[in-house]
Amino acid sequence: MLSARELHPERTLADHCNPLAMDPKLIKVHNHLDRAVDRAFGTKQKLESDSTRQEFLFARFASRIQS
Repeated sequence: MLSARELHPERTLADHCNPLAMDPKLIKVHNHLDRAVDRAFGTKQKLESDSTRQEFLFARFASRIQS
C-alpha cells in the first residue's frame, strides 16, 4: 500500500483515501487487503463494506457468547 501511495507523493492521505481520486493501483491494493481480512474473519466471499464487516463480526461474536 505504501509503495502505491508513493506513486503520487503530492497527494494527501485524504486524497489517497478518497475512492473517487484513488490511483487504480491503490484501489487494487485496498481490494486485496480487504479480501485478506475477510478470509481471516472466516467469510466465504469478499464483504462489500466496512459496515458489512462489522455486522459479520458482531453476529459471529453474538453466536459465540450465546453458545
